Amino acid sequence: MAYDSNRGRTVLFGGSAIPPAPFNDTWEWDGENWTQMADSGPPGREAAAMAYDAQRNQTVLFGGGATTAGVSHIMGDTWSWDGRNWTQLADSGPLPRTSFAMAYDSKRQRMVLFGGQTDVLAADTWQWDGAAWTRAAVTGPSARASHAMAYDSTRDRTVLFGGFLPTTALGDTWEWNGSEWTRVSDFGPTPCLHASLTFKGDSVALFGGTDSTTINKVYGTTWTWDGRNWTVRQDFGPSPRAMANMCYDSKRGRVDDTWEHSEGP
Repeated sequence: MAYDSNRGRTVLFGGSAIPPAPFNDTWEWDGENWTQMADSGPPGREAAAMAYDAQRNQTVLFGGGATTAGVSHIMGDTWSWDGRNWTQLADSGPLPRTSFAMAYDSKRQRMVLFGGQTDVLAADTWQWDGAAWTRAAVTGPSARASHAMAYDSTRDRTVLFGGFLPTTALGDTWEWNGSEWTRVSDFGPTPCLHASLTFKGDSVALFGGTDSTTINKVYGTTWTWDGRNWTVRQDFGPSPRAMANMCYDSKRGRVDDTWEHSEGP
């Protein structure tokens, strides 16, 4: 899910049913209603990532995976959505992967992608400039998947939180300044994976997540990161959940997941 600030729409693509059945439908949320926009475009998938490119006025989708007729496959294709049509932009770049994270750096006009699950857990950083992918860093956070990432345009930093190693949920916070990663905190939200993270105009907000790949415990707390500290904002609202999607509707000043969160006076 990603917010198209030019058209004032939250865009949702794909996902999967249980038992596995990948969706390839595209929906948009205008603040009041969901509307199905397309049922063709990228092949159906889950565990992909999307972010909105404000310079080029397009929502960019990369990767993901699908299980069809009992056969699993991982994708490494790049697509864009302009509000009417999907266009495939590339079929090369980062290795095909699932459960990675991606955010749009509006200052440098680049998509930033980190980590995920290839045939192993990845620890690579890539940037998309609208035409091609370039590997951007060789050091930074440890290899991980199912982490959360968002770009803080006020401080000009891409923020990364959590994820998991093969047996451990992570609770570290990292920031990317366009050229290098810095570990900025080991304190804050409970270590978790499958949380949602978005920038909401004055800070980064995190919601939900789970303690392990077996989902023994699911969280329902909202936290914010101001560049120095994590702060608990509320522990009521949506029921605890993991693997949800969340983005900030800048037109209406709301965080959408279809619940909405607003910081009152």
